[in-house]
Amino acid sequence: GVLRDGDSSSNVRLRRLDLPGFDRETTMALTLYTKDADGSVKAVIAAKAGGLDLTVLPIAQYTGSADASQAPVLTGAGADVTGFDAIKAVATAANVPLGNEEIIAVYLEALSAPASTLQKMHADRAPYVPAKYDEALSAVIDGLAKVESVIERSGGGSETSLTLAEICLTATLHPLFAKALGPDARKNAPKTTALFERVANRGGVIGVLGKPTLCAAVSLPNIGNNGGEARAQKASSGDASAKPRSSRSAPKNVEMGPPQGSPAEIAAADAAASSQGSVVAALKAAKKEGDASATDEKIKEEVAKLLAMKKEADRLRGVVDKPAGGGKGGGKGGKPADKKPKEDKNKKGSKETGLGLNVSMEEDFGAWYSQVVVAGELIEYYDISGCYILRPWAYSMWEQIKDFFDAEIKKQGVENCYFPLFVSAARLEAEKDHIEDFAPEVAWVTRSGQSELDVPIAVRPTSETVMYPVFANWIRSHRDLPMKINQWCNVVRWEFKHPTPFIRSREFLWQEGHTAFAGKAEADAEVRRILELYRRVYEELLAVPVVPGVKSEKEKFAGGLYTTTVEAFVPQTGRGIQGATSHCLGQNFAKMFQIEFENKTGGRSMPWQNSWGCTTRTIGVAIMVHGDDKGLVLPPRVAPQQVVVVTIPNTKLSPEDAQRLKDTARGMTDALLANGTRAKLDDRDNYTPGWKYNHWELKGVPLRVEFGPRDMEAGHCVVVRRDTGAKETVTLVDLPARAKAMCEEMQADMLARATKRRNESVVTVTSWDGFVEALDDKKMVLTPWCETKESEELVKKRTQGESEGGAAKTLCIPFVQPPLLPGQKCFITGAAATTWVLWGRSY
Repeated sequence: GVLRDGDSSSNVRLRRLDLPGFDRETTMALTLYTKDADGSVKAVIAAKAGGLDLTVLPIAQYTGSADASQAPVLTGAGADVTGFDAIKAVATAANVPLGNEEIIAVYLEALSAPASTLQKMHADRAPYVPAKYDEALSAVIDGLAKVESVIERSGGGSETSLTLAEICLTATLHPLFAKALGPDARKNAPKTTALFERVANRGGVIGVLGKPTLCAAVSLPNIGNNGGEARAQKASSGDASAKPRSSRSAPKNVEMGPPQGSPAEIAAADAAASSQGSVVAALKAAKKEGDASATDEKIKEEVAKLLAMKKEADRLRGVVDKPAGGGKGGGKGGKPADKKPKEDKNKKGSKETGLGLNVSMEEDFGAWYSQVVVAGELIEYYDISGCYILRPWAYSMWEQIKDFFDAEIKKQGVENCYFPLFVSAARLEAEKDHIEDFAPEVAWVTRSGQSELDVPIAVRPTSETVMYPVFANWIRSHRDLPMKINQWCNVVRWEFKHPTPFIRSREFLWQEGHTAFAGKAEADAEVRRILELYRRVYEELLAVPVVPGVKSEKEKFAGGLYTTTVEAFVPQTGRGIQGATSHCLGQNFAKMFQIEFENKTGGRSMPWQNSWGCTTRTIGVAIMVHGDDKGLVLPPRVAPQQVVVVTIPNTKLSPEDAQRLKDTARGMTDALLANGTRAKLDDRDNYTPGWKYNHWELKGVPLRVEFGPRDMEAGHCVVVRRDTGAKETVTLVDLPARAKAMCEEMQADMLARATKRRNESVVTVTSWDGFVEALDDKKMVLTPWCETKESEELVKKRTQGESEGGAAKTLCIPFVQPPLLPGQKCFITGAAATTWVLWGRSY
């Protein structure tokens, strides 16, 4: 039975499912056989919510006696059950309450069929027939009105629990709110929309359906390649009696060809364009409100991205752009349209597991990343955009980094401290260049309770201006130097760009070191020592190769003398990413904050200062570089658990042998722990071994130890590597030592593979010819350069104008340089080159 929504604990009424042969207490391995758009996603959400082991397979593999045309079909629950009864049975087995039965009735009678019709047409899985589309849309709007009436009478459900009624409604509306139901439709159903947003933004639901999108305007499906024109309309669909307006004509010089992408690829491209449209709209609104950071250049840049995304979505749909001169072909200069992307081999499997991911890295890297950080239990989304909850799995990784780095800087005489979170406007604005760079990102506290503060207080974006006024009190004599302090803390930078967990967030954790020296030579030496530690963090702990170098004048830290950096690279996206930085600030801040000391000769001098920092971005970089379509792949040295021991129970075992299996597995785990390996025992009996394998693969545990009755009798186990899937039989006696060695082997292999791929992504170019092509091929480009800000700005403008992939910038001037040939010219200006520099697109 299930607990009905709204029942009190003192008056529980149980409602049994009227399903022949279904018995929850004896239900074992549940398998759901599905076909396209059969509603089975609702069962997957329910199973995930209840922690139920559910295998999902295509209906073609079903061999039972039930009517396969009534898919989904559920086996393992007594007699095989079909259709909504199958979904209902999964929810019951997962202990997910039925919820509001009136909503379920409306879903079954008024929403399910017409919603399916709309969804298939929008996904190009059914031909677009305008009359049929209009009829289905009107039926859906009528159904929404009925749901709204039900919620008004009975309430919107619990804020914490999840019911089958909510799942059905959310899964049905998820694709429709993205395309078919615009602002007016949602305005006429505010309570339904609020319920949808609450449920759709739950981490478990996002993991299955993806992030919810509320479209700003309705878009109609394409007629496709059946001789008609492409249709697109921006309209509202709020009046239940109103029919959609007739479509406008297709744009000039556009014709429809065969679709170039799968329905999933088309949907992902549409979702990306919709999300970018929200970014553009927010920027334009901010400009109207007088936000100085919403510049015309910024808006133009984001609009260019939006147009590129729309063009890609059209290409996948089959839209063929003719050149203005009437030439043939869909590419630039009359080149043929791009070939259809290869179908990802893992895509089918990922959709059938029912665990975590439903998109591949190749298909949509951004969507994959958004899903894997949630499904891998690293973060939970928060109700303030750009702020994330770091779950223990992620925080443990940060602790591994923190423990290593903290021990190393203490060897150099650095002491930890803590300074306040808040900084006064006067201090923050003391260094002009510094504040100008950070100004758009500074968050201000302006009110206490209902009272406005006389003077706003900033939340630290970094702590130079918090600490250095105090340095003036602490540094009085050369005997007070060197001063070396560090703090582990959070900072807030109110990023205007689209936030990405770990990579670009409004609050993040970091360490920031601040040091002062009597002379420049000492400061220079420390800058490089700290940068070497950052290299070790990436390469020795995270198995991510980096390029150490110095930033250009344009890219250096605001107010500093020079900035050194370790630059990582994500081959999947072709983008560089700043890993960590070590700055020499010179004496600029000492001048601003009047930091002086008595030198050895009795005169007055200003110290040379450094600052250096590394953030939780490190975690995001490792995820991007190493992850795969199964989930996270964690380097052993930072993995929260390096080994998981998974028992393989057998119902034929006697109670004594079953307990002996568990006790032996516990002994194996204890031996691993005693040998210094982070290990965990998973001997849960309520999950199948296959489910547990998938679970720990998704979380990226480096080694999985499989241990069953036969292994117990033979005195061995099977060890599986997460990165390669390679299996090795190891005796129980040798397990502690062998597991430790395998972790080190895996760590080295991961770095070697990542380094090889990174090296293959660097192209050397000595003139503008080939530069943009290399960027578009997802490469970093090494060029001779004249080191002027004007030439750097020229590269940015030209790459923006000549490619849809976005502007390029200098990543760093590598410390390891190829020789400059006599008379070598700058690749962009033709002036004498002074160095080699690494260019790329970046996060």
